[in-house]
Amino acid sequence: MEEIKILFFVIGTFFGIHQSNIIAEKATITINPEAKTITVLQENLISIIQNESDSLKVKSELKNITQPNYPWSSEFANYSKKEKYFFISEDTQTLNLKLTLTYTTANDLKAFGINKNNDGKFSMTNFPKAHTKSTDGVLGERYWNFEANKPFTFTEEPLTQMPEKYQKFQMNLLPFWKTLKQ
Repeated sequence: MEEIKILFFVIGTFFGIHQSNIIAEKATITINPEAKTITVLQENLISIIQNESDSLKVKSELKNITQPNYPWSSEFANYSKKEKYFFISEDTQTLNLKLTLTYTTANDLKAFGINKNNDGKFSMTNFPKAHTKSTDGVLGERYWNFEANKPFTFTEEPLTQMPEKYQKFQMNLLPFWKTLKQ
Protein backbone atom coordinates (compact mmCIF):
# COMPACT_ATOMS: atom_id res chain seq x y z
CA MET A 1 0.00 0.00 0.00
CA GLU A 2 1.03 3.58 -0.64
CA GLU A 3 2.07 6.02 2.05
CA ILE A 4 -1.00 7.94 3.19
CA LYS A 5 -0.39 11.66 2.83
CA ILE A 6 -3.91 13.02 3.23
CA LEU A 7 -5.87 12.15 6.37
CA PHE A 8 -9.58 12.69 5.88
CA PHE A 9 -10.21 14.08 9.37
CA VAL A 10 -7.12 16.36 9.60
CA ILE A 11 -8.10 19.58 7.84
CA GLY A 12 -4.60 20.88 7.15
CA THR A 13 -3.51 17.82 5.18
CA PHE A 14 -5.75 18.99 2.34
CA PHE A 15 -3.82 22.26 2.26
CA GLY A 16 -0.25 21.05 2.72
CA ILE A 17 -0.12 21.89 6.45
CA HIS A 18 1.97 19.13 8.01
CA GLN A 19 1.46 20.06 11.66
CA SER A 20 -2.24 20.82 11.41
CA ASN A 21 -4.03 21.71 14.64
CA ILE A 22 -7.58 21.38 13.30
CA ILE A 23 -9.41 18.08 13.09
CA ALA A 24 -12.94 16.92 12.46
CA GLU A 25 -14.76 14.93 15.08
CA LYS A 26 -16.36 12.97 12.23
CA ALA A 27 -15.52 12.74 8.53
CA THR A 28 -17.91 11.24 5.98
CA ILE A 29 -16.22 10.40 2.70
CA THR A 30 -18.05 9.54 -0.52
CA ILE A 31 -16.13 8.46 -3.58
CA ASN A 32 -17.93 8.19 -6.90
CA PRO A 33 -15.68 6.29 -9.36
CA GLU A 34 -17.99 7.01 -12.30
CA ALA A 35 -18.01 10.80 -11.79
CA LYS A 36 -14.45 10.68 -10.38
CA THR A 37 -15.44 12.79 -7.39
CA ILE A 38 -14.60 12.74 -3.71
CA THR A 39 -16.77 14.53 -1.20
CA VAL A 40 -15.44 14.90 2.32
CA LEU A 41 -17.82 16.23 4.94
CA GLN A 42 -15.86 17.16 8.05
CA GLU A 43 -18.18 17.66 10.99
CA ASN A 44 -17.51 19.57 14.21
CA LEU A 45 -14.11 21.11 13.60
CA ILE A 46 -12.17 21.11 16.86
CA SER A 47 -8.67 21.51 18.22
CA ILE A 48 -6.81 20.60 21.37
CA ILE A 49 -5.91 23.91 23.00
CA GLN A 50 -3.84 23.73 26.15
CA ASN A 51 -2.34 27.24 26.20
CA GLU A 52 -2.30 30.65 24.52
CA SER A 53 0.32 29.52 21.99
CA ASP A 54 -1.96 26.69 20.83
CA SER A 55 -4.84 29.13 20.53
CA LEU A 56 -2.79 31.50 18.35
CA LYS A 57 -1.68 28.65 16.08
CA VAL A 58 -5.26 27.45 15.62
CA LYS A 59 -6.54 30.96 14.89
CA SER A 60 -3.78 31.49 12.31
CA GLU A 61 -4.39 28.14 10.62
CA LEU A 62 -8.15 28.68 10.49
CA LYS A 63 -7.68 32.20 9.14
CA ASN A 64 -5.38 30.90 6.41
CA ILE A 65 -7.45 27.97 5.19
CA THR A 66 -10.65 30.01 5.10
CA GLN A 67 -9.08 32.39 2.57
CA PRO A 68 -10.68 31.80 -0.86
CA ASN A 69 -7.36 31.42 -2.69
CA TYR A 70 -5.42 29.55 -0.03
CA PRO A 71 -3.44 26.86 -1.89
CA TRP A 72 -4.35 23.20 -1.79
CA SER A 73 -1.79 20.48 -1.14
CA SER A 74 0.41 19.67 -4.12
CA GLU A 75 -1.10 16.17 -3.96
CA PHE A 76 -4.12 17.66 -5.76
CA ALA A 77 -2.20 19.25 -8.65
CA ASN A 78 -3.88 16.87 -11.15
CA TYR A 79 -7.36 17.34 -9.72
CA SER A 80 -9.50 19.34 -12.14
CA LYS A 81 -11.82 20.77 -9.50
CA LYS A 82 -11.28 21.61 -5.82
CA GLU A 83 -13.93 23.30 -3.70
CA LYS A 84 -14.23 24.05 0.01
CA TYR A 85 -17.28 25.28 1.84
CA PHE A 86 -17.33 26.16 5.54
CA PHE A 87 -20.73 26.19 7.24
CA ILE A 88 -22.34 26.20 10.66
CA SER A 89 -24.60 23.35 11.68
CA GLU A 90 -27.54 25.14 13.26
CA ASP A 91 -28.71 22.14 15.28
CA THR A 92 -25.34 21.38 16.89
CA GLN A 93 -23.76 24.86 16.70
CA THR A 94 -20.56 23.48 15.21
CA LEU A 95 -18.29 24.55 12.39
CA ASN A 96 -18.13 22.10 9.50
CA LEU A 97 -16.27 21.89 6.21
CA LYS A 98 -17.33 20.26 2.96
CA LEU A 99 -14.61 19.51 0.42
CA THR A 100 -15.41 18.41 -3.12
CA LEU A 101 -12.67 17.22 -5.43
CA THR A 102 -12.69 15.86 -8.98
CA TYR A 103 -9.82 13.53 -9.83
CA THR A 104 -8.53 12.28 -13.17
CA THR A 105 -7.50 8.65 -12.62
CA ALA A 106 -7.72 6.05 -9.87
CA ASN A 107 -4.00 6.66 -9.25
CA ASP A 108 -4.94 10.08 -7.89
CA LEU A 109 -6.53 8.33 -4.89
CA LYS A 110 -3.13 7.07 -3.69
CA ALA A 111 -2.65 10.23 -1.60
CA PHE A 112 -5.53 8.92 0.52
CA GLY A 113 -4.05 5.42 0.70
CA ILE A 114 -6.72 4.06 -1.65
CA ASN A 115 -5.58 1.68 -4.38
CA LYS A 116 -7.03 -1.00 -6.61
CA ASN A 117 -6.35 -4.47 -5.28
CA ASN A 118 -5.78 -7.69 -7.24
CA ASP A 119 -9.56 -8.23 -7.44
CA GLY A 120 -10.05 -4.82 -9.11
CA LYS A 121 -11.73 -3.34 -6.03
CA PHE A 122 -10.74 -0.17 -4.26
CA SER A 123 -8.87 -1.02 -1.10
CA MET A 124 -7.54 0.93 1.88
CA THR A 125 -5.83 -0.01 5.10
CA ASN A 126 -8.04 -0.21 8.16
CA PHE A 127 -6.66 1.88 11.02
CA PRO A 128 -8.62 0.86 14.14
CA LYS A 129 -8.02 4.22 15.87
CA ALA A 130 -9.84 6.01 13.02
CA HIS A 131 -13.02 4.02 13.83
CA THR A 132 -13.89 3.60 10.15
CA LYS A 133 -17.38 2.33 9.35
CA SER A 134 -19.15 1.61 6.08
CA THR A 135 -22.20 -0.20 4.81
CA ASP A 136 -20.76 -0.11 1.27
CA GLY A 137 -17.46 -1.82 2.01
CA VAL A 138 -16.24 -5.12 3.34
CA LEU A 139 -13.65 -5.15 6.09
CA GLY A 140 -11.11 -7.93 5.71
CA GLU A 141 -8.24 -8.65 8.06
CA ARG A 142 -6.40 -5.40 7.38
CA TYR A 143 -8.21 -3.68 4.54
CA TRP A 144 -11.51 -2.14 3.63
CA ASN A 145 -12.61 -3.16 0.11
CA PHE A 146 -15.12 -1.33 -2.07
CA GLU A 147 -16.62 -2.04 -5.48
CA ALA A 148 -14.75 -0.04 -8.13
CA ASN A 149 -17.76 0.58 -10.37
CA LYS A 150 -20.18 2.26 -7.97
CA PRO A 151 -20.13 5.03 -5.36
CA PHE A 152 -19.16 4.14 -1.81
CA THR A 153 -19.22 5.96 1.51
CA PHE A 154 -17.39 5.48 4.78
CA THR A 155 -17.03 7.47 7.98
CA GLU A 156 -14.14 8.05 10.33
CA GLU A 157 -14.49 9.16 13.95
CA PRO A 158 -10.96 9.42 15.32
CA LEU A 159 -11.95 11.05 18.63
CA THR A 160 -14.12 8.16 19.76
CA GLN A 161 -11.50 7.06 22.30
CA MET A 162 -9.66 10.29 23.03
CA PRO A 163 -7.62 10.03 26.22
CA GLU A 164 -9.30 11.75 29.16
CA LYS A 165 -6.34 14.04 29.76
CA TYR A 166 -6.98 15.70 26.36
CA GLN A 167 -10.78 15.76 26.48
CA LYS A 168 -10.81 18.81 28.74
CA PHE A 169 -8.70 20.73 26.18
CA GLN A 170 -10.97 19.93 23.22
CA MET A 171 -12.39 23.18 21.79
CA ASN A 172 -15.17 23.74 19.28
CA LEU A 173 -13.85 26.11 16.59
CA LEU A 174 -17.12 27.94 15.99
CA PRO A 175 -16.13 30.84 18.32
CA PHE A 176 -12.84 31.24 16.40
CA TRP A 177 -14.76 31.22 13.11
CA LYS A 178 -17.18 33.86 14.32
CA THR A 179 -14.30 36.09 15.40
CA LEU A 180 -12.73 35.80 11.93
CA LYS A 181 -16.01 36.68 10.21
CA GLN A 182 -16.56 39.92 12.18
